[in-house]
Amino acid sequence: MTKNHPKTQFANKNRQSFQVFGLIFAISLLFSLVLPLSTYAISEEQSGAISQHCGTIKQSLAQLQRADSRTRTYLGTTYETIINKFITPLNLRLVKNNFSPFTTLQSNFISEQNKFKEAYTDYMRELEGLIATDCQAHPQDFYSKLQTVRTKRSTLHKTAVNMQKLADEQYAAVKKLREEL
Repeated sequence: MTKNHPKTQFANKNRQSFQVFGLIFAISLLFSLVLPLSTYAISEEQSGAISQHCGTIKQSLAQLQRADSRTRTYLGTTYETIINKFITPLNLRLVKNNFSPFTTLQSNFISEQNKFKEAYTDYMRELEGLIATDCQAHPQDFYSKLQTVRTKRSTLHKTAVNMQKLADEQYAAVKKLREEL
């Protein structure tokens, strides 16, 4: 068959169509992968500042990590104490007396405590990854990871605030019960 034969022309057009389709698909795939990564684009000035002050930034992040670890230990211990020494024993006693007004508070507290543990684990994992990133060589990657760490820390903070609200609700409910008895 020659180049001008109809079957050859049809095959060439199909090949070209597939090549164009493949090229378009590859470009769209590339953009779908690259655009989310460049969400936190930084300027050359910011990039230079990150590279220049990398050591100081990492030192500050390490200090933050130690402080957050101590805070997490304190809060975790406090939450465990609240649930194990106050909420659960009180609810058991009330249930034995056919009175259980705090079971919802208890389950909400435990649920939020689990969210706190998970949020802290996610945050610490991201923070460790950030600290391990070479900010002198890869300031853009460092900044992107920094934004992720900030988001995770914000989530952790919201969970801690919710835990405080639930503890306050528990205290108010116990106080009200005490006044009613």
